[in-house]
Amino acid sequence: MKRIARMVVAACLGSLISLAPAVSRAATIPTLPKPAAAFDIGTLHVERFGSGAHALIFIPGLASGPWSWGDAIAHFSPQYTVYALTLNGFDGRAYASESDPFASFATNFWALLDREHLAKPVVIGHSLGGTLAFALAEAHPDRLAGIVALDGLPVFPAMAMMSPAQREAAAAKLGAQVASETHAELLAYNENFMKTIGTLDTTLVEPAAQRESTSDPKAVAAWAQADFSDDLRPRLSAMTLPALELMPYAPGSPYTKEQTLAFYRMLVAGAPQMTVAPIDGAKHFAMLDRPAAVNAAITQFLATAAW
Repeated sequence: MKRIARMVVAACLGSLISLAPAVSRAATIPTLPKPAAAFDIGTLHVERFGSGAHALIFIPGLASGPWSWGDAIAHFSPQYTVYALTLNGFDGRAYASESDPFASFATNFWALLDREHLAKPVVIGHSLGGTLAFALAEAHPDRLAGIVALDGLPVFPAMAMMSPAQREAAAAKLGAQVASETHAELLAYNENFMKTIGTLDTTLVEPAAQRESTSDPKAVAAWAQADFSDDLRPRLSAMTLPALELMPYAPGSPYTKEQTLAFYRMLVAGAPQMTVAPIDGAKHFAMLDRPAAVNAAITQFLATAAW
């Protein structure tokens, strides 16, 4: 298992990508339905869709906005009350400096549940949003019906084998670099990220990169530093609720699906009710590459949620 971990971590450090050839389906980023309401709670922006008895809360990843979950929001809002969150400084929102983005988010998130009288929603997060879902589930598992993390883990994979001091140093260096980027530099980075890591669909690279680049570089730096330096694995046993980790896997990866699954399962092994499931034919933004597969996996999970 340690050998597999080192192999996959090396891949993360080197490229974080699968080497699959890009495909083009002339796809577009889904348009969000019109929200029934939109409001702010602290630095958290919230949009509400639908009016079902049970609630789903979608959290986008680093530098992303609700557009990344657009297909899922449209799919689930006829049956559920759906909340789409925008994190501080992302997706064109003004950035307000915070000493601890994770702690501020948690305060605002629980305030959202109180304001909306939400009893046991399911939290669904992508990347950073998935990591935040882990943190929420560890803090108050009794207040949630379950979590779904799409390629979001309790520790950043490339830093999983580092000591806390090594993670802190690497995260601080990265944060300083990102904070100084210009808009043009951020756009160039996002274009390369989406082309290599983000999606198999070449038609989505430019529009997704453009949207990612509306986020404030200082916000991206602060969130990235907080995410990369944290390790939630020691507290996974507190997650006494149903949980699902969705693992994108594309053909051409330097590691087999079984090797990659073994690594993901190792990272979440402390969570009592965790399932890891692959999403084949997808890169990091699996909900853009394989929206029907992601929605089907979430639907199957919701049948097991502790409503």
